[in-house]
Amino acid sequence: MVDLDLAIVEQGIKDVLARQVQQKIWTWIREIKTYGGEFDDDTLAWVDTFPAIWVTFQGSGTPKKTSHNKTEYPVTFVVLVGARSMRNEEAQRHGAGRDIGTFLMLKHVKKLLIGNDLSSVGVVGLDPLELGRTKTIFNTKTRNQSINVLSQEFTTQYTITASDRDREEEATDAYIHRINVDYYFEPNDGFKDESDLIELQEN
Repeated sequence: MVDLDLAIVEQGIKDVLARQVQQKIWTWIREIKTYGGEFDDDTLAWVDTFPAIWVTFQGSGTPKKTSHNKTEYPVTFVVLVGARSMRNEEAQRHGAGRDIGTFLMLKHVKKLLIGNDLSSVGVVGLDPLELGRTKTIFNTKTRNQSINVLSQEFTTQYTITASDRDREEEATDAYIHRINVDYYFEPNDGFKDESDLIELQEN
């Protein structure tokens, strides 16, 4: 089994979302990808990909050590949904005609990911995703169209195992059963060099 890391979890979330497109359940989505700072692009070229979904790692909580080599690692990922409308500001949230709004997009995402441990896409050892906070990232009008982007937090955790620590602990915990003791004497002492094998009793 491969130890989990942030990349595996992020890809797992994207894979679960992408399956909905591949199976033609979500016919309204145009793009699902990892967020890479698109919103910093002042040209707003990313608006042309709407309706779109991005996934990104937000941060971790306080890790909790559960044994000498295991640590529970709580993490938060964010799913962003974006939609646009040529109609009005309300339409890009609520949807209108054939256009889906961000509220409905977020509803679909929540139903799919809440309680999902991503095992359906091969992820092993992840706690089920739990719903976090929802925020508005963009809600504005530009280039004669209204755009809206919402972010939804999902929290989960997995256990990190320090394999190197395993070996260190095994070496430390190994019990010594016998000690060989050698005695060396000066030539004029009148004694012969000797050695003893001492058996140690384990408590």
